[in-house]
Amino acid sequence: MTMKGLALSMGIGAAAGAVAIMMMPKNDPTRKLAEKAATKVEDAANKLGQKLENKLDM
Repeated sequence: MTMKGLALSMGIGAAAGAVAIMMMPKNDPTRKLAEKAATKVEDAANKLGQKLENKLDM
């Protein structure tokens, strides 16, 4: 799988997960846990993206 395909697949999965989370009540413990996990995954993806950009720029 190419990087573009991987990124697209991850993006579609993230969007589907976000829709499921948005449908839950705000005070649902599952939603709160999912939001924390999503934030951590987003941070990790951003760090990875920055590292890849830096390596490709060299």
